Amino acid sequence: MIMSAAMLPPGPAGHPLLGSALDFRRDPMGTFRRAKQEYGELVRFRGPVPVYLVTGPDHFQRILVDNFANYPHPADFERKVGAAVGRGLVTTSGPEWTHQRSLVEPVFRKDHLSGFAGIMAERAGLLAREWERRAGQGLPFDVRPDMRRLTLDVLARCLFTADWVGAAAELASAVRVEMEHLNHKLIAVLDLPEWVPTPRNLRFTRARRTMDRIVFELIGARRTGGAGVGEAMWSGRGDLLAMLMAARDPDTGGAMSDQQLRDHVTTLFIAGHETAAAALSWLCHCLATYPEAAEQAAEEVEQVLGGRPPAIGDLPRLRYLRMVIQEVLRLYPPLWQVARTPVEDDELGGHHVPAGSFLLLNTFLLHRDPVYWPEPERFDPERFSRAAVADRLRFSYLPYLAGPRHCVGMAFATMELTIVAACLLQRVRLTSAQGGRPVEARPDMTLNARDAISVIAAARTRKAGAL
Repeated sequence: MIMSAAMLPPGPAGHPLLGSALDFRRDPMGTFRRAKQEYGELVRFRGPVPVYLVTGPDHFQRILVDNFANYPHPADFERKVGAAVGRGLVTTSGPEWTHQRSLVEPVFRKDHLSGFAGIMAERAGLLAREWERRAGQGLPFDVRPDMRRLTLDVLARCLFTADWVGAAAELASAVRVEMEHLNHKLIAVLDLPEWVPTPRNLRFTRARRTMDRIVFELIGARRTGGAGVGEAMWSGRGDLLAMLMAARDPDTGGAMSDQQLRDHVTTLFIAGHETAAAALSWLCHCLATYPEAAEQAAEEVEQVLGGRPPAIGDLPRLRYLRMVIQEVLRLYPPLWQVARTPVEDDELGGHHVPAGSFLLLNTFLLHRDPVYWPEPERFDPERFSRAAVADRLRFSYLPYLAGPRHCVGMAFATMELTIVAACLLQRVRLTSAQGGRPVEARPDMTLNARDAISVIAAARTRKAGAL
């Protein structure tokens, strides 16, 4: 069927051969901002493969929910990411993805995660005390390395309990190299396969082998020792690896193979660690930049906790802190953009979208659209009061996406963000050390800060008897 130009979405003319590829390479976020401002919520960029920028709530609903089976990840994305993480939830589609999701999703139910709150509070408390000691120096520091270290530590302990400690340094280095490799691969103009012995590919291959060795050794030790694998692991006493090993196919009753376990564990490390570290870094930036919101959240933490570490039962009572976190995720969604490719032709808002095209679903711009968010650049946790949420258009706020492929670790991530924030607010007050310089976002796979998020910590006065 031949479509008339009137049925296609509007968009810039671009280069006759390359379309907007060079603009994407030089300044992706600026290119997307300008295109949205000029052409609206669905923009077509010309090129060898048409690229569509999607920023409208109705379009998100169509792609992620109403017709989600028609919109898998692009095959090229699955190939590039799959080189690192294998065949996990991020890199599969269709029946294979449905099968894997049925095994993994129950592991991340809220009632299965309650046992990890203590790990999060313990490790976050150690960091908070470290920052409290650092406060006496009055020197600025970049929060990002500490947040990467904390989130890797928490995730590894939740996955493997204490088994991973001896491999901590190796694992941290391997994860960092693999993430850097993926960030490069997804924007590279010349994408050389991993078997080409470039310095970058060799570093990645070594890191992948290190990760595989550690993960397979941990799986093998657990198989040999039978460390509690079974129904007891669903009681909240086991770690995530034990829960994954206990998962059974609802149709056949079969368990995951070692390779499947490796792929899911590696996916959790690469995706879960990076997004959590980015979100917590942006949270620290906002606590340091908006002192009124930070102090209101700290007062609530003191009222609810009274100086003791946060527990799972406290989280529903930390309402204002939750609103602060939601506003941070609005302004700085770690999953700032995801890609989809329609299997069959479709229509979005009356515009034709052909099969095989490349769709970029941009939550960063969705969350800053003044149509849905008045004064979108202003930090305002009250946007997430109960009354405001009740009046909001559905699919205008998607930090964890939506539909069947929403982030499987959403409950885990929310719990971690809240517990870490509460622990920090109990002990330190952060102020920005940026000197008026804005913190620019760097749009990698995850939305990171381009440069340091520099803060100064001051110790809070705690009541007698507080831990």
